[in-house]
Amino acid sequence: MAKSSIQSLQVFRGFAALSVVAHHAGLSTEAFVGTMPTAVSELLVFGLLGVDFFFVLSGFIIMYAHFDDERGTTTVKRYAFKRLTRIFPAYWPVGLGLLVLYASLPGLSAGGGREYSWVSSLLLVPANGPPALSVAWTLVHELLFYGIFMLFFVSRRGLVVALLAWAVLILVANQFFSPSGWLRYPLSFLNIEFMLGVGAALLVRSEAVERKGKGAALLGGTMACFALWLMATEIGVWPRLLFALGLALVIVGFAVREQTVVLRWPVSMLILGNASYSIYLVHNPLLSLTQRVAGVLAMSWPIAMLMGVTLSVAAGWAYHRLVEAPALRWFRSHTPLDPKAPTKPLRV
Repeated sequence: MAKSSIQSLQVFRGFAALSVVAHHAGLSTEAFVGTMPTAVSELLVFGLLGVDFFFVLSGFIIMYAHFDDERGTTTVKRYAFKRLTRIFPAYWPVGLGLLVLYASLPGLSAGGGREYSWVSSLLLVPANGPPALSVAWTLVHELLFYGIFMLFFVSRRGLVVALLAWAVLILVANQFFSPSGWLRYPLSFLNIEFMLGVGAALLVRSEAVERKGKGAALLGGTMACFALWLMATEIGVWPRLLFALGLALVIVGFAVREQTVVLRWPVSMLILGNASYSIYLVHNPLLSLTQRVAGVLAMSWPIAMLMGVTLSVAAGWAYHRLVEAPALRWFRSHTPLDPKAPTKPLRV
């Protein structure tokens, strides 16, 4: 199937970001404002599954976007430049700002002295301690996956084999011990969700599902709902992977559908999707501030929740417009790598 823009993915990213914001808003509200009804707290826990959606989407987008790329050293350099400039320019102002705050004010975190790794905070590489920005642990996974995906420019079959071997290693390792320290990143079950996204993109770019998009979406939606039912008592590993597989099939269905039909999404949903990365970056530090203020003002928990979520989304949109988008435009216009330049073949 021909490569084209898929607006549904932006909408999905927006929903995923909003669910994560709601989840963290609930935690911050209970920490600083007061206890919420049990039913509300249990419902908001499912917001963390927005991370699973992000991981599946990331695997899909990276394969879908680079499926037609040629092999060669220039292609690899261009790919690495795009990936790194997509992550770090928007991340560093927030991540390093928190790093300085925690170093200057060790008791700033609600839980007291927060443990963090300077190396992981600066470079988003696996380390024993987490990054200072709490949600940035997902970016460590993201960069790890970006690195593995570079095999695609050497051998597509080699990438598939490597991903399958990685999945087997994760499954086997977790049968014998619970990975900790820096090993919790490469041996996490969440990495398999990236792989599911890659598989979904390969399906969409093939002719096998050209007329089966609707069926894939229905099957995926059913699987995701069944997984949510299984997670009603506990969000375990296997139901979470089943949920991710369902999401991958839903993405396949919508992606295939958009090849022939224009799906008209509300502009507000597309804007939310465009700003999803910035919302993801800024929301948790901001919620820590807004919910502290709500607690001092003795707000009720619904008003505090509404205030926290609204300000987080608004601040994320502003950060996207003022920082993320301008940085992306600058780096794209100043890339040292000409897309039309001849590329030197890579040796396998």
